[in-house]
Amino acid sequence: MSSVISHKTPQLLRLLTGGSRVSNPIIDEHFKEEIIESRSNPRPVKPVPSADGGTEINITSELISQWLPLVIKRFNVCNCSRCSAEATVDAYDAVKPVIIKVRTEADLKRAQEIKLEREQEVLMALIRMVIARKKLPRHDKK
Repeated sequence: MSSVISHKTPQLLRLLTGGSRVSNPIIDEHFKEEIIESRSNPRPVKPVPSADGGTEINITSELISQWLPLVIKRFNVCNCSRCSAEATVDAYDAVKPVIIKVRTEADLKRAQEIKLEREQEVLMALIRMVIARKKLPRHDKK
């Protein structure tokens, strides 16, 4: 069975189904809330040990966790839990992941070098993404 994604509105789905309660997961608010809440706290990814004794490190994830809160604050974008979660998801979508397997001290040094090389690319992607989010309404105003 193939997976079909529907872009139909709730009103059209009700019309097509004769009024029964069918929800479209793409636009279902409860579904969106669950996804946003599940990603609400950006935090560093813990190293994952592999079968051969090495550890995989996601360089991109570490950079996003390090820089995203600072970029959000610097550009004065809404930083409520919902917007932070959405920004985190947008950041992961905007930047290609780089995963390094670390077994020795030399691998760890190479991972640090790659992290320094990728830092500017990740920062630029975060800045572009946050500038685009600046148009969205703030939720944390009091």
